[in-house]
Amino acid sequence: MGTLDFIRQQGQRRWTQVPRKVLSFYYTWYGTPELHGNWVHWDRVNPEKHDIANSTHYPEKGAYDSHAPEIIDYHIDLAKSCGVDGFICTWWGQGHFDDRAFVKVLDHAARKGFEVTIYWETAPGEGKEQIEQAVDDLLYVLDRYASHPGFLKVDDKPVLFVYGRVMGQIPMNAWPEIITRTREQYGGDFLLIADGYQEGYTRLFDGIHTYNICGWVQGKQPDELATLSQDSFQSAVTMAKNHAKISCITIIPGYDDTKIRTPGIHAERLEGETYRVLWEQAIAADPDWILITSWNEWHEGSEIEPSLEYGDQYIQMTGQYARIFKQNEYSQAKIPESPVGLSVEKTQELREMYRGKTIGILPDFSSSVVFWLADVGMDLKELTWQQVLDPDVLNPQHLPIVIYAGHEEYIQTVNQTEDVDEALLRYQRQGGLLMAFASGPFPLYYNEKNEPVISARKFGFPIGGTGLPADSHIQNWETPPVGVKLTFQIDNRLLQGLPETVAFPTTGDLRWRPSTDALLPEGDVYLPLARLVDEQGNIYGDGIAYIHHQVSEPTNGGNLYVWMRMPDVLNQDELFYALFALLLRS
Repeated sequence: MGTLDFIRQQGQRRWTQVPRKVLSFYYTWYGTPELHGNWVHWDRVNPEKHDIANSTHYPEKGAYDSHAPEIIDYHIDLAKSCGVDGFICTWWGQGHFDDRAFVKVLDHAARKGFEVTIYWETAPGEGKEQIEQAVDDLLYVLDRYASHPGFLKVDDKPVLFVYGRVMGQIPMNAWPEIITRTREQYGGDFLLIADGYQEGYTRLFDGIHTYNICGWVQGKQPDELATLSQDSFQSAVTMAKNHAKISCITIIPGYDDTKIRTPGIHAERLEGETYRVLWEQAIAADPDWILITSWNEWHEGSEIEPSLEYGDQYIQMTGQYARIFKQNEYSQAKIPESPVGLSVEKTQELREMYRGKTIGILPDFSSSVVFWLADVGMDLKELTWQQVLDPDVLNPQHLPIVIYAGHEEYIQTVNQTEDVDEALLRYQRQGGLLMAFASGPFPLYYNEKNEPVISARKFGFPIGGTGLPADSHIQNWETPPVGVKLTFQIDNRLLQGLPETVAFPTTGDLRWRPSTDALLPEGDVYLPLARLVDEQGNIYGDGIAYIHHQVSEPTNGGNLYVWMRMPDVLNQDELFYALFALLLRS
């Protein structure tokens, strides 16, 4: 089954009445010499000085063993007392130390009216081997644990969380096979909650979450943190609710991994203000579940479990806010009947404009544009890399438009060295239009070996950062210049229905990879459609640009570049409609 077909099937799974829960990430990887003959996950424990070499703070209980029944009971009783409904337990594979502890936690949870599930942490291997292992791991958990009364469920279906490492290891196009085969062999249904607020994850899985928000909490004072959290949390809930999936918002008391990493990250607790602000904004965003990172990740200093440094401050705060959050049994956030906000008239108009035309989609896509086109009802062909090599399949007569909608990666070689590159260049030289709607900052940056091949320019995308004067404002950046007010000037004569100006975003991923005509020779056609400028009129490049190569390579080919954040900056429905309408008018 192709990814798009699977997504259409998954779209029928709608979670509209999910009971409110507060869940916390929980670590079962700690061991002591008394039970295991040596320290496990604790390093150089010094009880007299209340110091553990790899722990930011010192547990009130001291260095403990995750297998100890009295510790498990203590944690569950304390969690229940402060409104935590369940633990998401780290899980590294079949028979591992943490897996053996999970069995005990599950039994104790059932006896105490508590719920637990696993946090799937790693998916080793590649290709078919990786798929086989992933299916086997899922079946292992489902067959052994899912029917247990202590396992977390929604509508009597087991729920598992998938960590970002696994999301990065397993390609998007492998998930349909993994999920379908697991359902068939398990003989029942289950829910997966993916780590990452991405449109593709929302479509493929039953819910979305994120594990850690320390990166943007770091260095923020309460007022600034409140503003950022309000925008980010609401956006995440809306993304999930737009597709009737389970929405999760993650909060942290603080974070400090500087004992185990250099330089590490230190997000200050600010005497509880960080936790307070995040709780308040999470409640205001109205998700289904609030997740706490963490109950006891002592290495990264994100624990709310009582410590010598903070006592039970965070247990008390959790109880206060959990009660407020659960005053309503369900989230009241709106769930639209259709994921596309485009009017019926414009939807029909776009279909009519593209009648008889098929748009090709390169493999491993994750950008929202593909799902939007599918929702509108456009004729899409989901290509394999082998089909990309076939000139009878990849040509402008059959596919006048081809879209790269991956993150930053692509397959460069299938049979012979760089044969995908040659196939795409052939397609463009024949007059084809290659569009880039990457979900990451730089399209076509890495190949299948994770080598930074930076192929975008090869395929005609004039993305800046190198080859420009040192004093040029058109530069790649990770964060925008401090104190500079940046605004996109939109060419709404061409992109009809869009505003004239819109501000550069202030939250989320701000890595800027601009397109610029400064990298093209005279004679090529270049249309800047969303130009970024400051108050003095300095140009920082373009977030949207159309290029037709009349002089430079790939000669006769076309490109449309859309920076990854433009669908967030502008109304996604209006932006995509304006772009695809422009292409036919051009």
